[in-house]
Amino acid sequence: MEFFELAYARHSVRIYQPGLEISDRELRQIFDAVILSPSSFNIQHWKFVVVRDQERKTALRGLSFGQAQVEQSAAVVLVCGSLDAYADAARIYGAADLTTREKYLPMIEGSYAGQAALQREEAVRSGSLAAMSLMYAAKAAGWDSGPMIGFDAKKVGAMLHLDDNTVPVMMIVIGKALNDVQPERGYRRPIEEVVKLEFLDGDTLV
Repeated sequence: MEFFELAYARHSVRIYQPGLEISDRELRQIFDAVILSPSSFNIQHWKFVVVRDQERKTALRGLSFGQAQVEQSAAVVLVCGSLDAYADAARIYGAADLTTREKYLPMIEGSYAGQAALQREEAVRSGSLAAMSLMYAAKAAGWDSGPMIGFDAKKVGAMLHLDDNTVPVMMIVIGKALNDVQPERGYRRPIEEVVKLEFLDGDTLV
């Protein structure tokens, strides 16, 4: 699917066909694209926990204020961010030339070590970029999806065994819209309101 067609075709879906299954092969195809997402210093802060077991999806629904799409979807993906992802920089840059390593490894350490707020911001930023890639990749593979922040992050994290260095960013449900009915796209702010040239109070696109 050509990208602009894909962008117009993707909708956030909340009502799914129950009982569908998404295979390892399909998930691998999707995540092979997702991990190409950009991240600061190419640190790749993201991690994903995929839940397909029906009983576990039902339990997650209970931690998501009863939202039915969690239980009805084929898979629930908890998109996470690693606070200490920067500590893996030496391995990430292991194949780089010496000049590159000598330039970036101290820079990465100096930027993130002891900077709890920045570590969290980057984890959420990178996880969010990957989440958008996930929704586009799912649509390209023939699946619908929807992002969610309506869940008890602490309890979901405990259920899915997140450690202290891993924070939930958002939940993505993946499935197929009930009766293949795509929802009407909600109101979008006009380009004139959201795109300005040179200054926040500058001209807009013609």
